[in-house]
Amino acid sequence: MIDCTADRKMHISYQHANPFTGRESAVIRIEGLLPDQTVCLLIDAGEGVDIDDLLEGDDEYLTAICLTHAHLDHYTTLAENLRDAAPIYTAPDTAAILADVIDAGGGFSDHQTRETVLNRLTPLEDWTTIVDGLRVRPVPAGHTPGATGILLSIKDGNEHRTILMTGDFTLRRAAGYPGFEPELPVDVDVLLLNAAASDDIETTLTETVSQLIQRALAGSTVLATTSGLTGIHLAYLLGHLAHQYDLYLPVTLVGHAGTLADRLGYDIPSVNTHIEFTDPDAVLESGAITIAGPEVPTRGETKSADRLFSAIEDDPGATLVQVLSGADSPVRTASCTVHDEFLSNHPSRDSIDTVVDQLMPVHVVVMHQTGPAADRYKDKFASYVWVTDDQTHHTLLNDHGWTPPPWVTSMTRKRVESSGHTTRRIGESLPDDDDNLSFPPTDRYSDVDLTAEGLDIAVLTEHIPQLTGDSSRVDASETTHGPSAPMTQKNEASTLQQVLDRLDKLENMLQEDRYPARVLDTRDGVTILRVDTEIPDVNVGDTLGVVSESDTEANVN
Repeated sequence: MIDCTADRKMHISYQHANPFTGRESAVIRIEGLLPDQTVCLLIDAGEGVDIDDLLEGDDEYLTAICLTHAHLDHYTTLAENLRDAAPIYTAPDTAAILADVIDAGGGFSDHQTRETVLNRLTPLEDWTTIVDGLRVRPVPAGHTPGATGILLSIKDGNEHRTILMTGDFTLRRAAGYPGFEPELPVDVDVLLLNAAASDDIETTLTETVSQLIQRALAGSTVLATTSGLTGIHLAYLLGHLAHQYDLYLPVTLVGHAGTLADRLGYDIPSVNTHIEFTDPDAVLESGAITIAGPEVPTRGETKSADRLFSAIEDDPGATLVQVLSGADSPVRTASCTVHDEFLSNHPSRDSIDTVVDQLMPVHVVVMHQTGPAADRYKDKFASYVWVTDDQTHHTLLNDHGWTPPPWVTSMTRKRVESSGHTTRRIGESLPDDDDNLSFPPTDRYSDVDLTAEGLDIAVLTEHIPQLTGDSSRVDASETTHGPSAPMTQKNEASTLQQVLDRLDKLENMLQEDRYPARVLDTRDGVTILRVDTEIPDVNVGDTLGVVSESDTEANVN
């Protein structure tokens, strides 16, 4: 093997915790830190994780749980996996919203378990010691508000071993939070890489924001239904875009999304939060955008999106935009205009490749991906790449040093060894007293950079003629121009004219853009129409509102 050192006692291994479901969770085992005990860390608690089945023997105990972010597929089994009084380490902002996220997602089975989970939370801001010789800290991850990766430092004699769990990540900012930064002040030995990818996310994000703005500026009552954290991300983009281009574009975050925004201390231009409402009309307005959850409204249910959709579904001048990240089937039929967009905020495959090439880890463990999408990483890098779909304990470090997978070829071993990183001694660059090392911050930025968020400003200005103002205006901080900031007389006059223009557009939309349709058949509750005139700007899958005029002479055939 490589890096041979006599009498080495440190052993490190990984085990997929849910290889047959989301594959975003893993157990890291470290032998050699404590006498006669194996330190076991659970990274995220996704669907199907059962720590009691994973841990074996009296010498294994759950030392800690590391939670990367507050998406359901990463915390759904937290309650079932509380064991051995293990703390739950997570970033401060994820800890601040977890109770609200749990409650909105259906909660845990009982109040006591919920409280136990919340009491175990340990906000992770800097290096924190788990046990002697093992420290953990957060690194920025992008992806969603509050998300972080997790960096482990393990003292092994006169060396330090490092393990980096990316969690779900992006190189882009996410509602002001910094993206993943591969230029770290330490070398990374083991990279647990969440390899879920989205190659067209910038295009989809830009199209979604463009669609919401265009419909609102045309005078439509716009309802965007999505998850709470995605709702914050959209509101952040819409509010700051409106501010930078001097648009009158009211945005309201309703219910859970509003609660999360308040918990995280957001103060976004043109954006208000409205946690509870009895009258949907109080949070719906023509020419404005209302954001509420869940992603897909259900008729007859009582969540915010359900009640708001019921208020607009028979309004041909209203618009429903469903922003999806899961597998739920969107609403397809209503009298209002209906759209859906799939928005899964992950890096492109090229970005993932760039991250691995820059970090140059000894081991890459592919997570959160299956099939051909995972297989593409085999033998791709100058690292030992693990693409496994089992619950086997896979050894990464043993008495002889870094251990390659048993299936790799001699050519792969030579390639990894020739890279030189299997023999580096990281202890020289990561001492116990490492205050002089500069790690990238995980706090939300005070400045606003919409391009860094993934928006294509050139496309937006092409599709939205109203984006002709001074785009150079950027808040020094979010609190400088809050939604309650007073408007000047000039702005008030401009706003009044914009309202009148939108009313004109709405009237034209309702009265002029009408196309005669012939009824071909009605049976089994289905009406088949043929429109004899080509309708511009429609695509396959779009839903159009139909107004019946069968009682007029012009439509009787």
